[in-house]
Amino acid sequence: MRILHNGQAVIIGVEEVNPKDLPDSIKVIGCPMTGMDHLPWDFINKKNIKVISLTGETEFLRNITSTAEHTIGLVISLLRNYKTILNSPYKDRDECTGHTLKGKTLTIIGYGRVGKQVADIAKAFQMKVLSFEKEEPIHSLYDILQKSDIVSLHIPLLGNEGFFTKEMFYAMKQTAYLVNTSRSGIVEPGALLWALKDKHIAGAAVDFTDDNRSLWDGHFAG
Repeated sequence: MRILHNGQAVIIGVEEVNPKDLPDSIKVIGCPMTGMDHLPWDFINKKNIKVISLTGETEFLRNITSTAEHTIGLVISLLRNYKTILNSPYKDRDECTGHTLKGKTLTIIGYGRVGKQVADIAKAFQMKVLSFEKEEPIHSLYDILQKSDIVSLHIPLLGNEGFFTKEMFYAMKQTAYLVNTSRSGIVEPGALLWALKDKHIAGAAVDFTDDNRSLWDGHFAG
């Protein structure tokens, strides 16, 4: 969080913000992203604070590819086993063996702006790309998950809390991976850690932090 103009404005990133940490003089909040579920909206509405974000900035966002590139970077890190390679002393070449992206099936859940960008990059790696939109019958997602080597989430949190359930992890191959560059709440609480511990999937990459980081050690990359 960055405070500007003698406390009249603040810039907030992806971090959770306690209203008690905001100055009483605040009038404007800048949030350079589209997802704003982490903002203290009760406080904002009560104080009638103006919020400036990237929501609705379609033309500008069309050329922003950072999330899509980050997603593919996490996919590469998982399949090439970079977490082991970069964090452990080199012992044996076989311990560092990974997988190529070519020929792997990537399923994108949420085929909007970012999802389509991810698909374009994945196709350059000669990956097979499948997609699912929430408007489609849910049973079709289970069919797709059975074919997937990587599943990547690109849906907003609002209206999708707990969308990706334990049953969906059951439908995935044990050699498959989950990538979540959206919000942690899209996955049913506890389901991802359960799937990793019980080896229902091979691994996961996320770009958010968890308060109980110790629970995740050894089970995730990202």
